[in-house]
Amino acid sequence: MIREGGIVCWAALGATTALLWLSPAAAGDHAMPGATVESVVALARRLNPTVAAASLDFDAAVHKIGTAGVLADPTLILEAWDVNRQGVGQRRIGLEQEILLRSRYGATSVDQQDVIRAEVEAATAEGDVVRRQGEQKSAAARLNALLGRPSLAPLAAPTGFRAVKAVSLAQAQALARSANPMLAMAGAQTNSAAQTKSLTDLNYYPDVTLGAKYVQRPGTEDTGEFMLGVKLPLHYEVKDAEQRAAGARLGAAQARNEALRLRVDGQVADAWFGVDALRKVVQIYASRQLPAARASVDTARNGFQAGTTDLFFVFEAERRLRAVQIDLLKLKVELQMKFAEMERLAGGSL
Repeated sequence: MIREGGIVCWAALGATTALLWLSPAAAGDHAMPGATVESVVALARRLNPTVAAASLDFDAAVHKIGTAGVLADPTLILEAWDVNRQGVGQRRIGLEQEILLRSRYGATSVDQQDVIRAEVEAATAEGDVVRRQGEQKSAAARLNALLGRPSLAPLAAPTGFRAVKAVSLAQAQALARSANPMLAMAGAQTNSAAQTKSLTDLNYYPDVTLGAKYVQRPGTEDTGEFMLGVKLPLHYEVKDAEQRAAGARLGAAQARNEALRLRVDGQVADAWFGVDALRKVVQIYASRQLPAARASVDTARNGFQAGTTDLFFVFEAERRLRAVQIDLLKLKVELQMKFAEMERLAGGSL
């Protein structure tokens, strides 16, 4: 207990507390990347805002550094002794201050561990941002190459995914049979082979030659000449061979056309079932996993603020939420790619 002369000691305690608040560990962190949530969020929002979620807890943990070593509030003591009908005999005024014993030291150790975890999470988030930015630049370069533009040509910011229309498998296959370029080419080859086969069938019929001439005779009456020629189809073995060859070519063209149609039908079915499955998975992630992950983050944060949950579980919940959001984004991209593949096989927009 500190008595009347304890004011000087209290001033010393106040100075010590001020030094704790202004410690280099708390002041120097602001000059490094990731020391403030604004510096990380500003980078993360350019590509994937979810990676900055852990930095929010890091910012909260950094602000707790100042309170880790602060002493408890002092107690003002007013005492009156020898109190009787004549008045108060003695009066004492003093201050009491609780010192950092084992319980306080234990709390400080926990806070330091929280800060270390927060720094690790912030570094991980910053690495995720850099990696996503690299993926974005690579995708932009590939897109510019497909468009015939320089790799560093600017691109407008994407507005989001286009809507994936709901079409039946029969509709997609019917469109592919009528508009698929490969099937159209195979159909044209089959028609050509059929026409060639029809021409070879005519070889069995005799060729007829008709002719007419007008003859002028000087001094006499003009006359006319007429001619009829019939080619007799006697060499049937040649015509049989030509007909068999044309029939074989027609059969081969028809077989290739049918095989291609079956293959395109199978590819369309594969893409359609992929689109249908991905659509359902995206719905499950959006309606069930994402809300559950967000609720887990809220629960962990509330528990940490109440002092019943360790910061480690907050980071784990944030990491799961970020993983679910990234998986959902990948599923949406895969859905768009699968739907585009189905449109390519169908030969047009669905």
